[in-house]
Amino acid sequence: MSSNPDVSVIITNYNYEKYISRAVRSCLNQSHVNHEVIVVDDCSTDDSIEALQPFKNQINIISAGTNGGVAVAANLGVKNSRGQFFIRVDADDYVNKDMCYMMKTYLEANHDAFCVSCDYLMVDNFENTLERRYAEKENISCGIMYRKDPFVQAGGYNGKMRHREEEELRKRLGQEYRIHHLRIPFYRYRMHNTNKTKEPEYKTWEI
Repeated sequence: MSSNPDVSVIITNYNYEKYISRAVRSCLNQSHVNHEVIVVDDCSTDDSIEALQPFKNQINIISAGTNGGVAVAANLGVKNSRGQFFIRVDADDYVNKDMCYMMKTYLEANHDAFCVSCDYLMVDNFENTLERRYAEKENISCGIMYRKDPFVQAGGYNGKMRHREEEELRKRLGQEYRIHHLRIPFYRYRMHNTNKTKEPEYKTWEI
């Protein structure tokens, strides 16, 4: 971990022992950027913590006191982050090595942007590309780099939102949510049987 990171990569995890090593490796392997990797484990009941042990000297592992959901876990990661910018990655996904550098560079050159998103590739369990999706049209909660200070000043994520926290943030901030887009697919969204977005509660959760 860097002593003075520019970017904090925050991985939120709940019972993704099967995938989390891949996520961590991709986040550690970022090129040309001074960064840190934080994993917030939201009281997993599987062996996620054991799966993280090979990386314990390279990342900051934070165990949540109670299972509060992804918004609470993400806020905890932001609170413990040291970078000027932060970006979230889900524990079952992974990212391209140039993601942090390119998105940080964009924010440094575009001071009117509250955050910047990137496009993403849908991949299967064997990491075969299924399709490309454009964040401008189909946004997700991850793969968005924020300026930390204005995010915190805006109140962060609503801790009551166990789902769709990103949508709630955009709705709450309105015109203050100035998002820019990089049309480069740095993010890899893994499709599998236990995706959070497939849960019945996800689609019916009120914003």
